Amino acid sequence: MRLKLILLFALFVMGLGSTAQICKYVVNEKDPITDDIIRTVKTRLTGPTPYYYFSYIRNGSDFKFQVEVGDYGELDTVIPKGSELVMRAGNGEVIRMNAIESSSPEIIKDFGSKITRYDITYQMSEQNMKDITESGIVFIRIKDMKNTFSDQKIPEAVVQISIDNAECIFK
Repeated sequence: MRLKLILLFALFVMGLGSTAQICKYVVNEKDPITDDIIRTVKTRLTGPTPYYYFSYIRNGSDFKFQVEVGDYGELDTVIPKGSELVMRAGNGEVIRMNAIESSSPEIIKDFGSKITRYDITYQMSEQNMKDITESGIVFIRIKDMKNTFSDQKIPEAVVQISIDNAECIFK
């Protein structure tokens, strides 16, 4: 009896290490006409301000990368279509993407302060998405809301989250 309990406990402990990754999708559906997979996964990069969120978006074989950025103050800069975002994946691959449309500021009132928020969507290749799945995002350079370039080294914990979320896009 005692040996059975020890074996059951050992199997339970081994099972804990192999638990499946839980994907937290913003969108996870199948197109009813084409049967294409449509998924979005969102990750918080930094905060509270300036804050960055990034999302992986998949619609069939079309992949996009979206950045939501916000900072205190009221800005009126429009980030133009074609603005470049440059990332370095953990495997050393440099990923360059261009904004697919211009992004206008959205002013949000936050406890008496104002925050300017932008959503910028970039076209991404399937290979870029696979590079991120393989090794994560370690560095981002983006044309920001003050029309300058903003460099952001990605914290190690977020690098792993970028890998996990990228894997969710392909599940």
